[in-house]
Amino acid sequence: MAIVLSPKSLVHVVLISFRKGASPDDRQWASSALQRLGKACGGESAGILFWQVSDNLDQRKNWHLVEFAIFRENEALQQFRIHPAHVEVSERLRAFADWAIGDFETASSVDGGLLG
Repeated sequence: MAIVLSPKSLVHVVLISFRKGASPDDRQWASSALQRLGKACGGESAGILFWQVSDNLDQRKNWHLVEFAIFRENEALQQFRIHPAHVEVSERLRAFADWAIGDFETASSVDGGLLG
């Protein structure tokens, strides 16, 4: 499956770190809730072209989950940020985790890998 990106498409990456007091149930809830969040916020019809949340394979710096998304354009990302499902997950996650966000524009297509 190819994802065709325009000059206005945005890549959105979030690294999530659980605090020491986060329980196994908190961690499981976060992983499950974040995996469902793209669809809960409207999916492709809302401009979310790609959505994936997975355990971070490199935990040397204490980042436990990685969220990777591609949005059709900045407006789709801004609507995602204020969507009630996103606000709800963020509020609950804030109690036991911290995160860092990176967003950037891209102007190419993804077909079988970013270097392809």
